Amino acid sequence: MPVDSAALSRPPIGGFFERHEPDVGAGGPSVLEAWTGGRPFTAFVNARSALAALASAADVTVWLPAFICVDTTDGLPRARVRFYRVLDGFVPDLAVVEAQAEPGDLVVLAAHFGLPLTESARAFAKARADLRFVEDRAQALAPDLRPSLGYALYSPRKLLGVADGGILVAPDDVALLPQPSAAADADALWHAPLLRHADTLGADNASWHAANQAKEAAMTAGPAAITSRSLDILSRTPITGLVRARLANWRALDARLSRWSTLPPEPEAPPLGYVLCLPPEVRSRLLAALHAQRIFAAVHWPQIAAPEADFPREHAWTRELITLPCDHRYGLPQMQQIADCVEEVLR
Repeated sequence: MPVDSAALSRPPIGGFFERHEPDVGAGGPSVLEAWTGGRPFTAFVNARSALAALASAADVTVWLPAFICVDTTDGLPRARVRFYRVLDGFVPDLAVVEAQAEPGDLVVLAAHFGLPLTESARAFAKARADLRFVEDRAQALAPDLRPSLGYALYSPRKLLGVADGGILVAPDDVALLPQPSAAADADALWHAPLLRHADTLGADNASWHAANQAKEAAMTAGPAAITSRSLDILSRTPITGLVRARLANWRALDARLSRWSTLPPEPEAPPLGYVLCLPPEVRSRLLAALHAQRIFAAVHWPQIAAPEADFPREHAWTRELITLPCDHRYGLPQMQQIADCVEEVLR
């Protein structure tokens, strides 16, 4: 579907983040302070690198939720990766972990779309002190303020305007915490975010979109550290305003689109976006309509690593889910524009 001519006069909505300008006068803890909570941390170029380094240092089996981006397995020895089911509501089914995990194994619990971990998952982690746990918070802006279950892993470029980063927060001062040993190519990583930042009206979105696609395709798991520009932005950006804006925008969408939502009606923490679950052919029509309005909704995820024969429900989500943008870059006018387009297609 071609881009609507009227949409060309408005800045696009959604898509990857341009360089963030910290509102240092806002006060309160920074994003990095909120995520780390005073605990030791390490900062790799991306989250998959941090996870791979932790798994390599421990030399154990890694248990992953079947519904997780295929890139998460980059750098992990395939023979040491096992998957467990994810139930409706993105609830982890840890029965196979309970039955087969061996002492020392690394179990990844994902905060899907920013949802807090279930109490049953937390109870399991507390009961299995022989295992080590990593809470994958790549889609979660706000930290979980409940007692730590183990490591926390953040992927900041999914949440605000930094080019890179994988923040691995240790549970305590004695936990294993691998360190990066190389420098990232900052110019290559920052090229797309800076292009978009300079193009405030999105007149050349084809160029910065292509640049970002190339950047993402080139990303791998490795020993590189986060770029200094990204770490500086995370250190100087207050988190409170970002959380408040995301929650307000989510609620504005929920007021009109709740019948198609697949997340709880009153989130405890700001979700990654407003997530709809639709039949595949309907999702395709909606994505085309949104993109024609230059509303860049996302698909989480187009590919997952778990085999479809064993995990059909999780693979179905790759064809059914769509994530509408509701982050801090936008306000009520943009949320109404998104809701208008969705209702036009779905009603």
